[in-house]
Amino acid sequence: MSQGLTDLAALVKFRLSATVVLSSVLAYLVALGAGSFSWWSVLILTTGGFLTTAAANVLNEVLEKDYDKQMARTRSRPLATGRLSTSDALLIAGFSSIGGITLLALFNPWTAFLGMVSLISYAFVYTPLKRVGPVAVLVGAIPGALPALIGCAAAEGGITMLGITLFTIQFFWQLPHFYAIGYLGYEDYAKAGFKLVPENEGGVDTRLLGRDSVLAAALLLPLAVVPYFLGATTLVAALIVVLLSAVFLRFALVFRAAPGRKTALGMMFFSFAYLPLAFTVYWVGRQIL
Repeated sequence: MSQGLTDLAALVKFRLSATVVLSSVLAYLVALGAGSFSWWSVLILTTGGFLTTAAANVLNEVLEKDYDKQMARTRSRPLATGRLSTSDALLIAGFSSIGGITLLALFNPWTAFLGMVSLISYAFVYTPLKRVGPVAVLVGAIPGALPALIGCAAAEGGITMLGITLFTIQFFWQLPHFYAIGYLGYEDYAKAGFKLVPENEGGVDTRLLGRDSVLAAALLLPLAVVPYFLGATTLVAALIVVLLSAVFLRFALVFRAAPGRKTALGMMFFSFAYLPLAFTVYWVGRQIL
């Protein structure tokens, strides 16, 4: 891959954007129900969601360019090193946002509106709050969970209880996920003044972090069965997601009992698998209704 493509992938945070789009597409499939679907629609949703997410990520990097220079994990980013200019990045963000929102609007006004809310809240609300305090994680979980709602709105034509349920599941899933990341990267984040986890005089307040991780993971247990009661999947599928949620809760409990790099990594790595597995199980259940 050429340096230009490598820098572009880093600028839009390709892997993160792809992960976000995956949750939107899976939510779309869950909401669509059994039977055939249009691959063309999936392609439009994938492309529109990716461009919108990419635009938000680029704006995030533009706003944090000077802070990225201070952290080991981000100092090699193209804006931080000067390999790409801010004006070029803003041009990319502009075209990406226009293209992404336009494609989402092909479904209905709700998908376009939610896409715009996600972009604006991530870039201009969550990003500056990262230097204020841990409330940023709660606020950032809103645009982070909107892809599930966007996917459902694309399939169902508006905001429905299923869409709200999948949004809520993705919202609470993010908290242990980001708490683990915030804990593992605490020293690096602190160099740039980012305050993503609760602190005390000794550094990370692991008591609060463990408590909040367990609480968020525990809330996924009752949420897991709601799609069944909404008629969106089978009881077996819902119970499998309950089991996945129980495993996630177990990782959070272990982290709370013995906070450290090993337990935080366990919670983080399982979080990567939890959401796509849960949404896929719902979808498979939907196919056999």
